[in-house]
Amino acid sequence: MLHKTSRMIGYHLVADDGEVGHVDDFLVEEGTWTVRYLVVDTSNWIGGRSVLISAAVVSGVDSSSRKIRVRLTRVQLENSPSVDEADIDPDETLPSVWIL
Repeated sequence: MLHKTSRMIGYHLVADDGEVGHVDDFLVEEGTWTVRYLVVDTSNWIGGRSVLISAAVVSGVDSSSRKIRVRLTRVQLENSPSVDEADIDPDETLPSVWIL
């Protein structure tokens, strides 16, 4: 099933052992438009840290309850790299600029 990422911002993330935050953004592969990472805001759980998790760990999306289930534990998510620490090109995290 296809889901619009713009509508999924704010969905709560549910790990194997409980809720861990909400989706704040997505990082996509430029050439293929494949979602590579979910940016998860954990401010209500571990104090304002945004972490990246691979889209490969998503096990399901429940649009009616606005939840995304992932195959991770809370500890694994807590140990995920923050957006600032991740080994990704800084240009990939900047907003796009369109010149018309």
